[in-house]
Amino acid sequence: MQYQRRVQVLSALIVILSLALLGSFVFNPEARTVRQATGVLLESQKVQSITKIEITRPTVPTLSFIKRTGQWYAVRDGKEYPVKNDRIEDFLKPFGKPSLLPQRASSAQTHERLGLGANSASRVTFWADSAGKPILDMYFGSMDATGKELYFRFADSDVVKSVEDHFSSYIQSSPQSWYDLRLFPQSGNQGLKTELVQKITWAVDGKGSFSLSRSGPSSWSGTGGNLEGKELDTKKIDGFLQDLVSASGEDFADPVAYSSKLSRLSITAELGDGRTKKLIILSDFASQSYWATVSDTPYTYRLSEWQYNRLAKESTYFIKTEK
Repeated sequence: MQYQRRVQVLSALIVILSLALLGSFVFNPEARTVRQATGVLLESQKVQSITKIEITRPTVPTLSFIKRTGQWYAVRDGKEYPVKNDRIEDFLKPFGKPSLLPQRASSAQTHERLGLGANSASRVTFWADSAGKPILDMYFGSMDATGKELYFRFADSDVVKSVEDHFSSYIQSSPQSWYDLRLFPQSGNQGLKTELVQKITWAVDGKGSFSLSRSGPSSWSGTGGNLEGKELDTKKIDGFLQDLVSASGEDFADPVAYSSKLSRLSITAELGDGRTKKLIILSDFASQSYWATVSDTPYTYRLSEWQYNRLAKESTYFIKTEK
């Protein structure tokens, strides 16, 4: 009897706790609202299928990206330029991540006030190869009063919701922040590592050339430019190699034709695996303009003066000086 009584008491407790839990949900509108407001902007499977992205902001050109053979490219003036794949993927992830999406308004009259008007909203549109129309078309507006959430609405609805802001830093960024502007992208046959470089040659039209050749694991010798027989500063050489590997442009540019008004510098790196990398820089010193092309890519890069100065070296720079 005592055992049966214990079972009855435990069963009653279970029923009471279950009713209490159910009641806390039924009679707690806030909990119900939070649960109903949870969702995703786009199903994760659809996020993975995206092959075209457009980001449109008022008064600035539309950013357009396409995916081809696993690589993302920016489309600008009918030409395609490589972009940072990781940055694109980081931008897309939050769209498929479950988030709180509380409704904030339901009328088109609220759009201007919430930054969702035609002259203020940013539009994001996604396409997939298999879809005849966009798989996502939405507008992002201003931040809410907390500064943590962003107002948004879908293109086919006047309803305004908000979402934790993982988007504005991408949407409002410059085109150059998306581009892969490295002169030597570190992937596949384009990869360049400092330890692979066996010889470097600088040549300036009309001014001759000089070379540095690796003569041991941590020693170099020079030819041309009065380098014969001189002790070289290996720290400066190592520093230059790091600058060369990490060199990047400010932006892509249209091809520039060589003329008598321009100075032409070529930097050739011969690698231990038999490859050769050649960098050509055209300079207009009067306007402080610099353009670079690399043997591995079809692109022309605009360089900053700072980047140019880190690559264009005189032979005397590498001679070791007494301190």
